[in-house]
Amino acid sequence: MNRLFFILYLFYNIPVFSQETVEMKKYAIEMAGLKVGEMYATKHQVSKDVVNYKVKSDVKVNLLVFTLKIKYEVNSQFDKNGLVFSEAKVNSNKGYFYTTTTFKNGHYEVKSKQEKKEFEKMLTSYITWTSSRLFFDEPSHNQKFYAEYYALFNNVKKNKDGTFTCQIENNIDKYVYESGKLIKVIKKNPIKNIELRLISAKMQADIGL
Repeated sequence: MNRLFFILYLFYNIPVFSQETVEMKKYAIEMAGLKVGEMYATKHQVSKDVVNYKVKSDVKVNLLVFTLKIKYEVNSQFDKNGLVFSEAKVNSNKGYFYTTTTFKNGHYEVKSKQEKKEFEKMLTSYITWTSSRLFFDEPSHNQKFYAEYYALFNNVKKNKDGTFTCQIENNIDKYVYESGKLIKVIKKNPIKNIELRLISAKMQADIGL
């Protein structure tokens, strides 16, 4: 009988397999039909309740007077309750800028250095959607989201043609989904419009003890 109990104990205490999934997307960045850079978006499902998002881009545009170079990167981590931490970084001809958003003691602490302003503030609303999540999940109409770099909230609006539009400051973005997959983003800004076009998408799984 003792042997049976020992076997049952071993059976019920075998470590269960956990599976991590990584979804990766690559976008071409185009301006006036010409490719000016690439963007990579990654969703890392670390566990059932923890998800990491990463969006990284590198743009080089030859203008009449100078060459505009912009490197952008945002990292965001979510748990089952919402955003835990995000960091957005921009490195361009105009300098280095950043915004960090950290959840502490029931609120978010924001520190930001942008091109035209620098500030710290506190946010009391829970963040469940961010700009980086839009690359992997199709939103609903009026979905409230948080722009990690600008540290601002807005709502995504669904258009009659099935596309989605959102605006942060002077930037208007149009998102085009097919079967729940983001295939195109049209970014309208005061300088020139930029289009992101999906090149490839793949999923990989790492299984371990």
